[in-house]
Amino acid sequence: MAMIFPVQLSRFDDTSFMNDPITTAGVIGLGVMGFDIAFLYAMKGLRTLAFDAAKAAMDSLTDRREQTIERLQKRQRITDGEIDNLRTLLIPASDLNGLAAADLVTEAVSENARTKLAVYKTLREAGFHGLLTTNTSSVTRATLLSVETIDSHKFALTHFFNPVLYTQMVEVVSGDMDAANRESILDFLKTLGRDPVPVQDISGFVSNGILMIYAVMACRLLERGARIEQIDQAAKELKLLPPLLSFDSWKPSIVEDVTRIMRELRGDEFLRSSKLLSRLAEANPRFYAGANPNPKVYELTAAGDASLSDADVQLALQTSMLVAAARVGELGETQPMVDRVATDGIKMPRPPLRDIDAMGTVALLDNLAATNRVIGGTPLPAPVSLVEMARTQVKFYA
Repeated sequence: MAMIFPVQLSRFDDTSFMNDPITTAGVIGLGVMGFDIAFLYAMKGLRTLAFDAAKAAMDSLTDRREQTIERLQKRQRITDGEIDNLRTLLIPASDLNGLAAADLVTEAVSENARTKLAVYKTLREAGFHGLLTTNTSSVTRATLLSVETIDSHKFALTHFFNPVLYTQMVEVVSGDMDAANRESILDFLKTLGRDPVPVQDISGFVSNGILMIYAVMACRLLERGARIEQIDQAAKELKLLPPLLSFDSWKPSIVEDVTRIMRELRGDEFLRSSKLLSRLAEANPRFYAGANPNPKVYELTAAGDASLSDADVQLALQTSMLVAAARVGELGETQPMVDRVATDGIKMPRPPLRDIDAMGTVALLDNLAATNRVIGGTPLPAPVSLVEMARTQVKFYA
């Protein structure tokens, strides 16, 4: 169900194409993702204007820059020239008006469509006519265009992966952008050393479409008595991303926001089925205190003395990833793109849709039924398309 906004605003008047190279960029919102995006832009030689409405974020900009430089130096992932770029080209902006002359602005504020639209309205009123991108994790392009606040011909979703400075893939939703503007965005990302992949306008893209189901499944397993290290070890044995270790960089509150919006836009109730996730989001505890599991998390699980076998944990994790990949395909993404993002982007060991073809849809549905018996409560539903494929013996790939 799409969100509806009652206030109608006029479009930008300027609909000219962007043919000049992007030399000045702006970044709005300096949280974990926004700061790293701004850092990346400046490091690669763009004059980068950085702004956050929170004074603390602006005051700490220089310290965060130097800390990140030091971290990258220790890992030998930054050159002296890139350090010079950062110290001269990463520039704090006093307000949004200061970004009006940028060739491109990337918005990375909270996962709230109203907040994003308010930012776009302020940019328009300041005279901004460049390319606009958002690093949203879950809000669709169609939702943000449901109010005529921005020029759709200059607007794209560019979903960087976390951590921004270490990952190459960027999911791009360009919709009805003008061809020249679309190419400008793609070329710009390539100059940053990134791999832009065009995807459909689906809440959560391909990556979060898979990872958020996986993250909720990990929470549901904790609620049933699985241990933190047991879940992550099971994932490592499957060569999957350790979900609870990853939570310590994602933050439960962010996962809470993303799954809430994805459920609203996709209708997938499973995304909101974990009571533990809501409790975690209130305090954002780390799953690991140093190298050890955090006992405070267990106080929130309400699992008592329950426990799960390693085999059940592995089955649930693997099944959730495969079912989630099939669901993304059902929502309109192409099979090759689902498999590409899954393997190259979120590092699944094998293309999930090809994996389903190999094991058979009937076998996967049997595994899903077993998984739902393990987790109890709200089940992870089988995609309708997957059930039909099992009935007709159709595969994803001929």
